[in-house]
Amino acid sequence: MKAPKKTYKPKHGSSYDAIVVGGGLSGLLTSAFLLKKGRKVLLLEKLEKLGGRFSPEARDGFLLGAGFRFGDASAWASVADYLQIPCELHSIQNGGALLHSTRGWIEPEELPDWEAYYSANCTAYPTRGAFGIAESLLDFCEASENFSVALSSPVSGVTIQAARVHKVSIGAEMEVEAKDLYWSSDYKALLESLRGEVAEAGPERVSWLKKFVKTPSNPAVVMEFAHSKKIGEFTESLIMPFTAGEKEERRYLVGALLGNRDPSLAPAGKELSSWIMPLTESEWGENHETMKKIRSARRLLEKALPGFESSILFDRVLVLNQSASPLLKKKGEWHPLLANLSLCADWSSPEGATLEALCSQMLHHFRD
Repeated sequence: MKAPKKTYKPKHGSSYDAIVVGGGLSGLLTSAFLLKKGRKVLLLEKLEKLGGRFSPEARDGFLLGAGFRFGDASAWASVADYLQIPCELHSIQNGGALLHSTRGWIEPEELPDWEAYYSANCTAYPTRGAFGIAESLLDFCEASENFSVALSSPVSGVTIQAARVHKVSIGAEMEVEAKDLYWSSDYKALLESLRGEVAEAGPERVSWLKKFVKTPSNPAVVMEFAHSKKIGEFTESLIMPFTAGEKEERRYLVGALLGNRDPSLAPAGKELSSWIMPLTESEWGENHETMKKIRSARRLLEKALPGFESSILFDRVLVLNQSASPLLKKKGEWHPLLANLSLCADWSSPEGATLEALCSQMLHHFRD
């Protein structure tokens, strides 16, 4: 996605109405709602660009990181209406799921939670997908004089005094203050940053924070392929069972031909496909095992969609330590971690780690 028009370097000792940590979709959503309320916002992102875990990127006319799982997109449409952001949705007539089998493509009967989540029925696809949503939110934020964004600014400490956030440390030497802190980054980074009057560092702090963790992390590999031609007419999510070893449990590769859902994601006559497959905790970070899974998945794609490999112009692989996943058990309503520290990352959403849940949560909390 495009870079911010203007980046900012926080000054030591400066103060803000609100600091938002994490420049992915949840961080941009949170910033937009706070700005709508008239707050002075500093958005901190540890990387050199915004966009979050799917790392939106424009390359040779293809929009990578657009995503393929949006459900009915009504929650995003409500957010866009509230913020007065242009929102165009592509109606999907056949947005269900098809499973590849010895009998060809069939409708799946029952799938594990993770696969069922990624292959949920898509009735409307937002123009340019997550890529377009992130850019439209950035445009909204940058239109406000109250917004500042700092890239390459990792939070190294959050100091707690009297059950409130007192100071936020950025990097090795910078400290700033905020009336409120909104955490839209990952769980482990928050654990490592907390200092002061919260549960004792170590197992006690982990147990304390786990009360607010609503969705378990699921490592995964995302594979995106830019194709020189159309490789099928599917608008459905495509599910393929696979194993990479003789004694492994069956897993599923889930994906979609995104250009069929939204033509703006690929140049005319070409195709963009996106696929995701789960990893176990032991596989994540183990390069040999991960590569074995990727090779197995690509063989499966060629078998299910003949000519798949020969049509590839380029590919992109993202190995994620945390992918979006369904909520296995509802654990209460959204509420602040401390009086002035709120969790806005998808893993903390009571409704599950989805864009729809984040949008609904923001609308409920900030619009009232």
